[in-house]
Amino acid sequence: MDPKQSTGPGSLFGAAIGTPEGGFWNRLAVSPPRSPPSATGQYTPLPPEFHLDAPPAAIPTCGQIDSVFPSWVHDFANDAVLVTFVQSAEVVTLRASPRLECTNVVHPTMVRADAVSWRPMACDATGERGHLFSLSHEGRLTGRIETTLDANDEIGKLLVVQPEFSPLTVATRVVSPSSLLVFDDVRGHTESLEALRQTLTTDGDVGYVPTQELVVTRALDKLVLATDHSAEAAVARRHWKATKLLLAGLSTATANCIDAYTQSELRRVGKSILGSDKWRQEV
Repeated sequence: MDPKQSTGPGSLFGAAIGTPEGGFWNRLAVSPPRSPPSATGQYTPLPPEFHLDAPPAAIPTCGQIDSVFPSWVHDFANDAVLVTFVQSAEVVTLRASPRLECTNVVHPTMVRADAVSWRPMACDATGERGHLFSLSHEGRLTGRIETTLDANDEIGKLLVVQPEFSPLTVATRVVSPSSLLVFDDVRGHTESLEALRQTLTTDGDVGYVPTQELVVTRALDKLVLATDHSAEAAVARRHWKATKLLLAGLSTATANCIDAYTQSELRRVGKSILGSDKWRQEV
C-alpha cells in the first residue's frame, strides 16, 4: 500500500493539499509570523529525564568569567600537599560588588598528608620496577604516588591515585576522573604546559582547565620518607627526592597556566582581582 494514501475519511496527504494562488498569506492584512510565538503553552512542562550525564555547561555572559579556578578563595595552608581539579557546570558568585561571577567553575580537591611511606614495586611479566609512595594524614591513607623506573634507573611513568578512585566510581561520576592522573612522560608534559602558557598570554581565544594536572604545595617538600636502613631504602629516598622535583616542576607549569588563563578572562570582562596570585606563596 502506498503510505501516502489514506484509508480513513477526511484525511489529506502530500500533494492533495493545494496552495492558493499567491500563497496562504496573500489576502490577509497581517504579516506572516517570522518566529514562533513567545507565549508559553497552557501545560506545565515535565521535568527533565533522569540521566547520569553531567548537566550542560553554562554559557557565560559578558559580565562573567568562564572555566576559571578561583585560587584566591581557597586556603592552601591546611596540610594539603597536592591539589587536583574538577570542573562543574555551576555559576558561582566570586564577588558581590562589583559583581563577578564564574560559569563552569573549577574546584580543587585537596590531598592532605603528614607522613609518607614506601614500598618497592616490580612486575615479573614486564620486568618493570618502581616505587609506591603512600601519603597519609593522621594515620589514614590519602593518596598514592606510583613511579616506574626506566632503563637508566630514572623516573619514567608517574601516577597519582586518590583512595576513592576505581573505574566504577569514575564511570558513575561518584568521583572525578582527576582522582587518577597518569603522566607517561612528566618532563614532556611539563614542557607542553610551558609552551601553552606562552599561548595563553597572547591569545584570548585559548582556554585552560587543569583537570589533567595538579599542583603541589611547599608542605610536600617537607615530608620525610619513612624507610629502614637497607640499600633498597636508600635508593627509594633518592627517587623520592627526584619525584618531588618532578612534581614541583609540573606544579609550577600548571600554576603558571592557571594564572595566565585567569588574567586573560579577567581582561576579557574588564575586571581585576586584588591578590589573585596570593596562592603562589603556598604553591
